[in-house]
Amino acid sequence: MGHRPEQGAAPADYVVVGASHKTSSAALRDRLFIEDADVPEVLAALRKGGFDQALVVSTCDRVEFHGAAVDPDRAVGVAREILGRRAGSAGHADGEFFQLMGADAARHVFAVAASLESVVVGESEVLGQLKTAHALARDSGGVGRELESLMQHAYGAAKDVRSNTAIAEGPVSLATAAVQAARNLFGSLEDVSALLIGPAEMGMLMLDQFRSGGLRRVTVAASNAARGQALARIVEGHSVTYDDIPAALVGSDLVIGAAGIGRPMITAAMLQDALRARRRKPIFVLDVAIPNDADPDIAGLEDAFLYDLDHLESISRSNRQSRDAAMAEAWQTIDRHITMFQDSRAERDAVPVVADLRAHFDAVRAETLSDHPHGDADEITRRLINRLLHTPSLTLRTAARDEGADSSIAKAARRMFGLTPDKQETQDEPETDGTASSGSEDQ
Repeated sequence: MGHRPEQGAAPADYVVVGASHKTSSAALRDRLFIEDADVPEVLAALRKGGFDQALVVSTCDRVEFHGAAVDPDRAVGVAREILGRRAGSAGHADGEFFQLMGADAARHVFAVAASLESVVVGESEVLGQLKTAHALARDSGGVGRELESLMQHAYGAAKDVRSNTAIAEGPVSLATAAVQAARNLFGSLEDVSALLIGPAEMGMLMLDQFRSGGLRRVTVAASNAARGQALARIVEGHSVTYDDIPAALVGSDLVIGAAGIGRPMITAAMLQDALRARRRKPIFVLDVAIPNDADPDIAGLEDAFLYDLDHLESISRSNRQSRDAAMAEAWQTIDRHITMFQDSRAERDAVPVVADLRAHFDAVRAETLSDHPHGDADEITRRLINRLLHTPSLTLRTAARDEGADSSIAKAARRMFGLTPDKQETQDEPETDGTASSGSEDQ
């Protein structure tokens, strides 16, 4: 069970701990990867260790814990311990983890949902992955009010970014350019066999676009059999491991490189052997990995056609200036939503105080009616006002003695009840029949 705040305790604050493509190697993220079946166990460990609420985001590009905790420092320590154990070499990997708290953590979640933290900014896969992580956590009982509110606001921000900025046009235009280039080579895509190397978001986006264009046969290559099988179920295809890539190339017309592990997954020699076995039947290599999966020498091979992100951007007539403008607009949208989210959260935090005030007023009203059951409306309302203003009046007098007439409490009272200084000075004090100082609230 997680640690739940008691009445009057400090509210839970947001926490994000993890490793992403910006902070860590693909090899480390591969070791950290958490299968869906293992998520409940990890969530239980997080809640036992200090997270009041948490979800697990585990993709090719990031393994992150998003949550809320009354004791954020303790939660961060536990999260790093869990990641360190999964990494198998905590001392080495610790420097590749990152942590964020409070508004910075919330802003990161918004940015992830809007695909501003993706390898290829604007891709659409990560939002679906985040929603899946949210659903798994909710089913495991790991989502409470704070985290649910954060996720719903993040989805709204992501929708605003995708609908009202040009940030999503880049990946879509790149994928469209890739499909057109492949069609120029093969004609129809219905008889084309594809090999997807690695499950990165951009690779999945490309595959989705090719399947929309008619592609039917897909094989996926992953670091191990379990991950390959899980990915194969998603794409409704077959799976192999990275060790099987040379053999898989022989039967592949289209190869999408999306692993980005820091070394070539497809070498020129490997592709030359595959082309020889295919009797020079051409292979279209689409390298969308960062860093690249394909050996650049492949471009010099006859019957091999290599395209990377730079080539696709050239085809789609994209340019750095338009990307930068879209990014700036998207971040402005995120920051606007963060401000609205923080305002909403602050207003929500005031609800218990309002409820306490209402309960107090109702109690004083009931007590006044009970003490004066036969009083007329004028008498009852006068006594009710006296009782309600008794403690505030004493507090204001004390503040005036300690801080002067324009005390912070006086300013707060004027703001709370819509009073101006002039009105405050001209209005009479509440009637007390000369008994306020003795502790009596009415006569």
